[in-house]
Amino acid sequence: MHAALSGWLVGMLAVGPAAAQTSLPLRLTPRAVPTAAPSSVTVVAIPLDAASRTEAARLAYWAEQSVARSGRLELVRLSEALDAKGKAAREAKAAEGAEAMKEGQRAYDELDTQKALQQFEAAARAFEASDMSRNFGELSRARVMKAASQVANGENAAAQLEIRAVLAVDPRAQFSPNFFPPDEMAFVEKERKAALAGSSGALTVRTEPVPAQVYVDGHFKGVSPVELKGLTAADHFVTVMAPGYVMEQSRAREGDTALTLPPSESVRSLQSISDRVTRKSEELERDVALRELGTLAGVSQVLALLVRGGTGTAPLQVTGLRLEVSDGHNLAYAVGAVPAGEAMATGSDAFLSSLVGTDATRLAGNKPVTHFASEGGSNRKTMGYVMMATGVALLAGGIYFGMEASSKEDDFRRAPQTSARAKDFRDTGKTYALVADIGLLTGLVSAGLGSYFAFSGGGGGGSSSSKSTPAPAPAPRRSRSTPPPAKTEPQKDPLAMPPPPKGTKPMNDSLPMPPPPPASKATSESKPAPESKPAPAAKATPEPKPAPAAPAPEPVVVPAKAADTRRSREDDAAQREEELRKRREEVERQRRELDERRKKEEAEANAKRQRDEEDKRKREDDSKRKDEEKKRPSLDEDDLRNY
Repeated sequence: MHAALSGWLVGMLAVGPAAAQTSLPLRLTPRAVPTAAPSSVTVVAIPLDAASRTEAARLAYWAEQSVARSGRLELVRLSEALDAKGKAAREAKAAEGAEAMKEGQRAYDELDTQKALQQFEAAARAFEASDMSRNFGELSRARVMKAASQVANGENAAAQLEIRAVLAVDPRAQFSPNFFPPDEMAFVEKERKAALAGSSGALTVRTEPVPAQVYVDGHFKGVSPVELKGLTAADHFVTVMAPGYVMEQSRAREGDTALTLPPSESVRSLQSISDRVTRKSEELERDVALRELGTLAGVSQVLALLVRGGTGTAPLQVTGLRLEVSDGHNLAYAVGAVPAGEAMATGSDAFLSSLVGTDATRLAGNKPVTHFASEGGSNRKTMGYVMMATGVALLAGGIYFGMEASSKEDDFRRAPQTSARAKDFRDTGKTYALVADIGLLTGLVSAGLGSYFAFSGGGGGGSSSSKSTPAPAPAPRRSRSTPPPAKTEPQKDPLAMPPPPKGTKPMNDSLPMPPPPPASKATSESKPAPESKPAPAAKATPEPKPAPAAPAPEPVVVPAKAADTRRSREDDAAQREEELRKRREEVERQRRELDERRKKEEAEANAKRQRDEEDKRKREDDSKRKDEEKKRPSLDEDDLRNY
């Protein structure tokens, strides 16, 4: 009995772990490893000069294609991200067309070809109102199935007309023998050959007010203005898009087509960000502006391409970086040359792949990686502010000790001259006067140097890359004023003028008299006027007399430079406001012209519709009158019969 119980207990102890091991995989099998969603990225190409505007838009397209091919990033078109309402409307039409296609296919499979025809017609109309740069293939498929439904309904003539219209726009459209009988397939091949043989049309597409990417029948054809040849004799679908503007679509045949892109709600924000990037293309402000663009577009990464055009057929000089919107970490950075024109499609592949292929690792402590050619500029500004604060403190201290020295002088005059107390007042007054002079002198020098480092226009780039930062400065002026090209050259003068005054004005102002004319604007630097208070102490002790006279020319230089810098900044701000005002007036003028054109077209359409209705009504009245005359018996026969 005891042996049996012992065996049973040992058996249970052995079966327990085995049962647990067999049940363990059953619990772990359904577990699925979550996959991280790809990061969303938008592409922006910013021209640094007017000559590279068209090439920058073309490079942006190829960068979008490189992002799409990488498979590791989710592409968000910048033009769509900045026009959320238009994008939503087009996506709604595309979804409506897809649903109609599904219903039409179901009805066709159930042999309800009449309903299928209606659904395929509705799908074609919906796809025409969607983004034709993406859904042109779906439109062709809907029209092909519409022709198949007409064949099934016995409407062969209508089906052949639809087939001819489809092949005229898309000669490579696919017609399946599962939906078309042999005689219709023969007709398809005949019309296809005729359409390809007659491909001799030419079309020119222009856009205003900016260059735009041009798609014809769903295929990218370049950046406007675009001249196309070898088109079939049909109405082709033209789609144009540019960041900051609403997408425009139209149907065009041979000839010249001009499309005006209405500005979107985010156009001003985009222009402001582009201006900041072009002004500070190698500084921290560049990454700050790009992060604001990513927030505006609602993406997690921004792929920026800063393009400078070469002379003639020279390649473009491109600086590319891909950064995180959250903290500005540069995931990729590259500088190189990219061929312009048609060679850009293949010549830019290696450069763009390096920007989207891999991500750069962060620094120690999870700190972001940045690439600034002039990081020293921010350090100089910080140092300038610190020196200005130190100078103000020294000036305050100098004034305080000057007042104490003046007080000791009064005490010395009141005390007996031979007493030890008078001697103590004299020595203390000398010390306070010396400290006051030194504080005023060093405070003025420190405040002057701090003002130069903090407010000097060329200080930031001169310390790190003096040969690269002056060059981008004229570029933003030209890129902001590209619509009126005449404005590009006068803007070079205010940028080139500040350096000469900085080297010449201090000399001209300091020769006639110590206080310069601009010193009235810099109140903080002009406050050392209380130097006259410690002067009496200096009279009692002749040693400190030369000290206050020496610093007089020093503070003169600083306010003049600060005033010149401030004046140049005010001039730049005034010119920028004037450009923005003229640009707004131009956009408003274009918008008014567009509204007038639309109203005129609507009035003409209404007039034409009324004329057609009147003609139709007259034809119906004539037909009714003729029918009544036919039904009425002949008067001659009745008269003869009665007679």
